[in-house]
Amino acid sequence: MFGGLQQLVLLVISIAAFAGAVYGLIDAARYPDTQFVAAGKRSKTMWLVILGLAAVFTIPAPLGGVIGLASIFGLASIVAVIIYFVDVRPALGPRRPGQSRGSSGGSRGGW
Repeated sequence: MFGGLQQLVLLVISIAAFAGAVYGLIDAARYPDTQFVAAGKRSKTMWLVILGLAAVFTIPAPLGGVIGLASIFGLASIVAVIIYFVDVRPALGPRRPGQSRGSSGGSRGGW
């Protein structure tokens, strides 16, 4: 009875970790490298590699995942995703990734 419930809980956590890693990878790719350096949070390349590996290590078993969350790599992946969303992403600033440095959000003329 509890074995099935335990597997269901592990599957839900695995899907959430995988979704968080993929979303973090896409989100980190949208910011320029200079913004990571200015925030003092290593390089964009390093975070893309970490989040990419986290996505690979947290692939749920029904989707073809081999390693899973029960390994040290799966647990480290969850920690890396949490660190990105709690520490790195807020430090990147409130400015959206597509804005230029001089833009204040308003129209300055032009076309």
